[in-house]
Amino acid sequence: MIAPYVGRDAELAALRTAAARVEAGDSARVLVVGEAGIGKTRLISEFTAPLGADWLTVTGGCPELGAEHFPYVAFLPVVQQLVVDEGGAASQTTLRILLRQHPTTAPDEPAPMPAEAPGPAPPSEPAVEAPSGRLALLHELLALIERAASGRRLLLVVEDLHWADSASRELFGYLARNLGRLPVLLVGTVRTGELAAGHPVRQLVAELGRRPDIGVLSLEPLGQRDVGELLTAVDGRYDPARAAAIHRRSGGNPMFVEALAREEPRTTSPATGAGPSPLRTLLQERVARLSEAARPVLAVAAVAGASVSHDLLTLLADRPDGELNRALRELVEHEQLLPTASGYEFRHALMREAVYTGLLPGERRRLHARAASALTGRPDLATLGLPAAELAEHWHLAGCADEAYRAALVAADEARASFAYGAELRHLERALALQAPDDPARLELHERAIAAALPAGQGEQGLRHCAAALELVDAVSEPEHAALLLLDRAQCRSRLDLSGRADVERARELLPPDRPSYALGLLHYVLAIDDATGRYADSSREHARRVLELGELLDDYRLRCRGSAALGMAELAGDNLDAAEVAQARARRIATAIGDDFALVANSLWECARLGKAGLFEQLAAQAPVAMREAELLGMGQWRGPLFMVNLAIAQVCVGRWDDAVLTLEQALAEEPETLYALVLRLQLGTLSLWRGDLDRAAALMPTPEELHRGSPVLRNYLLGFAVSSACALAVARQDPESAGPAVADFLRHALSPEASPKPDQDALLGIAMLQRARLAAAPRNREIAADAASIRATLTGLLAELRPRAPYPMAYQATIAAALGPGRLADWDEATEHWRRISHVPGMIESLIAAAEAALAGSNRAGARRRLEEARDLATPLGAQLYLDRIAALGRRARLESPVTGNEADSGGLTPREYDVLRLLARGLPNRQIAAELFISPATVGVHVSRILTKLTATTRTEATARAHSLGLLD
Repeated sequence: MIAPYVGRDAELAALRTAAARVEAGDSARVLVVGEAGIGKTRLISEFTAPLGADWLTVTGGCPELGAEHFPYVAFLPVVQQLVVDEGGAASQTTLRILLRQHPTTAPDEPAPMPAEAPGPAPPSEPAVEAPSGRLALLHELLALIERAASGRRLLLVVEDLHWADSASRELFGYLARNLGRLPVLLVGTVRTGELAAGHPVRQLVAELGRRPDIGVLSLEPLGQRDVGELLTAVDGRYDPARAAAIHRRSGGNPMFVEALAREEPRTTSPATGAGPSPLRTLLQERVARLSEAARPVLAVAAVAGASVSHDLLTLLADRPDGELNRALRELVEHEQLLPTASGYEFRHALMREAVYTGLLPGERRRLHARAASALTGRPDLATLGLPAAELAEHWHLAGCADEAYRAALVAADEARASFAYGAELRHLERALALQAPDDPARLELHERAIAAALPAGQGEQGLRHCAAALELVDAVSEPEHAALLLLDRAQCRSRLDLSGRADVERARELLPPDRPSYALGLLHYVLAIDDATGRYADSSREHARRVLELGELLDDYRLRCRGSAALGMAELAGDNLDAAEVAQARARRIATAIGDDFALVANSLWECARLGKAGLFEQLAAQAPVAMREAELLGMGQWRGPLFMVNLAIAQVCVGRWDDAVLTLEQALAEEPETLYALVLRLQLGTLSLWRGDLDRAAALMPTPEELHRGSPVLRNYLLGFAVSSACALAVARQDPESAGPAVADFLRHALSPEASPKPDQDALLGIAMLQRARLAAAPRNREIAADAASIRATLTGLLAELRPRAPYPMAYQATIAAALGPGRLADWDEATEHWRRISHVPGMIESLIAAAEAALAGSNRAGARRRLEEARDLATPLGAQLYLDRIAALGRRARLESPVTGNEADSGGLTPREYDVLRLLARGLPNRQIAAELFISPATVGVHVSRILTKLTATTRTEATARAHSLGLLD
């Protein structure tokens, strides 16, 4: 299977512009340059594929081996193709001159020639000296090209000029300078990284590139989104995190991207010595072409890291300056290393892996030991680009345990001082792995690892360290210490699947409620957040107030801060937005004053959630990136970042910035968030894919039943509503509403169970309500479906009564659900539309406007229906909301709100467009009354149409008319 061509629209456009110049009667020249595997040949292929018959394409190329021994080798196939195309004696003269310059054929084995026209043999040609023969060839070839281009445009492609012999280079340059106004497009491809300084092809490219009439297309690496699109098309897997990882390793080189996709799964860390692969073998072969002086320097650079300063490389390479500089120049010219402001970096992570894994284990250890020894104790360590983290890595990979342990602790301290909690966690885990099991400092290291894991967003690692620390603490003699560790473990578990409540309850058993302590305050803080997440607003508020009381009793500003933040979240859960804003502002002031970064970032997230509930989506779209940047500066981007991105994407969707929302969600998924957050992000991205008509991608992004049923009841409350809403929307879009039945039944069972949240998810209620409308419309005569839909609607009505929202966003949902469950009055849908309009929620407006148009048509208000559909279409069109646009178009056709499409009635068996609409519904078995309701016309009018259909199809019954229509292909 040929991979799709992505990320080259600008380059294709440049070639098409050059072709347009030729079509206008001028010549054009283009050089396509780029590294191996970047797609030069594919670009030419994609460009030439759609060229019409008025173009003649001829292609030549240079072989990699032995080209210098065969002059004009690049142009031999060009001339042969032109001779075959022309077929004249004059053309064969050109070929003979070329073959005389190109001794590829023995004298007694003449080269195969095109058949000549009958006639006398041409006179023998006199022998010529090489210079005059070459000059004759230049003139003859130009004349041949001129004749070939006289009747049509000519595309002349010469590939792989970096391997060209001197005669071919001269000939290409001659043509580029002397085409004049011939209708010829001359294209040459050059691979960078193959040419040393001073190479003649470099000089040719530089010379031609300076000419204003010659374009140079430099193919750059693919971007991350292009890599994702390529991977999805290659194997059908849409995974932004995978795309980001492969983009990092491949450097955006398409050949490397496809190779990595085929080789998955493989170890990606060069330090682990990944096994051999065809791609790694290819890269190592390229390294083998380097000189004996350059290869060892590249090996040292691979050991030093992905990037290395010049001073450090000088220190590690231990070579005379002149020799080192020559080696580095060769590596830069061959694009193995790229120069930076202070040193060098590998062009591709894959190249570093290939070089690193090509070393023997002993070589690697010796180089790492030499690097660590040379740098230990250097006061200018930082200026050499090697912080403590890198020194610790060198000692570790050198196999020096004691030195690696001490360096890891120093690196952990340095990372914490820089808010690099993820790096701190890695260094602490390395130190623990090197530490003796009975070391008395082991508990302290585990607790430091826990403190790093939480802000770093590493719940799995945090859980492991909590378990290890709890084994070292006696809960009887140190109940507060054990309780704090349990609360830490609860937070780690909640990050993964919201299942931390059991640990919270165990911690509560260890802390007497009448003995004020910081641990008791933290317990109630965790309870407040947990209850607010589960939509238990009243109990959340009680716990938050208890935190504030303990803060006052203990005069502890940490508890005052967290109590205020928790109270803000509790009020938010109860839709008390003004009270939430006051509490959140107080929490921010205290957190800023005392430097409680953890509380500050958490409070920022809940401030964003408040803006969303208030329907202030423009403010949310502006505030979320600011809050995200604040979290990143404090080292907590991985912890809270996914939820900040969720809030930002919600805002972007609501205000109609869907392209931005897709980018936001893909970026968040590319960071490989933990499972819970990845599920939420996938659901949002799936909804956008659905609205844009990509149903397959939407289905692929939906969580599996196993994912939904994993974890705590709080997790089910949190995810099940989103999931059933998406499942319902997908089923409606696929015109298969019954397929969502299991998901609806699962949600309703849970919603009516004792463990369910007191406030059911509004997305779910709306999705299920709209599904029931679709079920009734798809099977209007099915009594079983009608009874089941009525039962579900009654259940939804009862659940809806429990909501009682007071904030603008949930109030818009409430109005829309009520309209969907009601009798379908136009006034109800118009009210829902106004709710969405007040908060500028574009998808809600589109959905309600379409439903309002249907209600208007049911009341014969055609002008009102047209007006609402036009507004919905105006909103949906710039978003690319194909699902909505299709619904709008279908409703317009059914109701004849658009001008009838004129055409040859014979194509539809002589039926008019309206009769064809009736036939489709008649084939579904609908009686006249239901056909009338579907098309917004009277039953009597339907009867007239049915009569005409029977006459035109020469049928006597509806069944016979349906069969006749199928035989004519009218219903296929």
